Amino acid sequence: MDVRDYEYIVAIAEQGSITRAAAHLFITQSALTKFLQRTERDLGLALFVRDGSRFQLTEAGRRYVETGRAIIHLDRQLEEQLSQEFASQKERIRLGFPAGQTDDILRNVLPALYERFPDTRVFARGDSSRRQMTALHSDDLDLAVVTNAEREPGYRYLPLEKSRMVLMVRGDSPLLSEAEKKSGYPCPAVPKEKLNGLPMVTMPASTDSGSLTMNMCRKYGLKPDFVLEVSDVRALIDAVECGFGAAVFLSVPIEGRKVRYLSIEGVESPEQMTMLVYRSDRELSPAMSYLIQLLTKGESFM
Repeated sequence: MDVRDYEYIVAIAEQGSITRAAAHLFITQSALTKFLQRTERDLGLALFVRDGSRFQLTEAGRRYVETGRAIIHLDRQLEEQLSQEFASQKERIRLGFPAGQTDDILRNVLPALYERFPDTRVFARGDSSRRQMTALHSDDLDLAVVTNAEREPGYRYLPLEKSRMVLMVRGDSPLLSEAEKKSGYPCPAVPKEKLNGLPMVTMPASTDSGSLTMNMCRKYGLKPDFVLEVSDVRALIDAVECGFGAAVFLSVPIEGRKVRYLSIEGVESPEQMTMLVYRSDRELSPAMSYLIQLLTKGESFM
């Protein structure tokens, strides 16, 4: 049993509601409902009695939550002890970023940081923008790479790059030979009608990219052949690279991957600005300053 499993059940018990617990955990209500159903099925016991929209613990549920709270406490205590041990040996930088940025961070950013500052310890955390900002507010992160962040006083916001809606195809896709460079499009473009019947990989409608794909298909009457749904951007790139199909999503760095980007002609392409955010009163060490420089591709941030 993963510690997060206990956190989910404890949250339902404390909030008394699937809806409030899902909001507290930053996950969808349907995902939390399915998790609870699967947990109760695996245990062969009901943990809650449903009273309308209220969830009340059964006797088995009370024992589960008591044990879960103890395990969560021990896990956090251990994590804190290990963090203190690491911090005593090396400088610690806690960096958050979207899952789609993982390859760029691991291939380009961190190797350059460690080459200059080998004694630095980076705690890397791939997560949603919302959860990253929450962690930044509670001082659980030093730097956060987020999209479309609302500016708040007390923080610095450094623009990194714009993400655009693109069609991602494998490097040997026939669509590449049909695409044409056209004014107003950042990538070679194909007509939107090319998406009809095209095998397509997508993400859940609860994600930005998944929602944009569904809205685009409804708005323009497009009918791709959706063959696979994956949980995050990194899995989406892997699926396209493996040949399951193409994908429409908000672009991320793809250096070193066997995929290519195309623009979709005749479709409005929304943009999202990726920002690097940190507390404006934070004292920056040389290692953290250099990491910021790497993330901003050498742009001045002073």
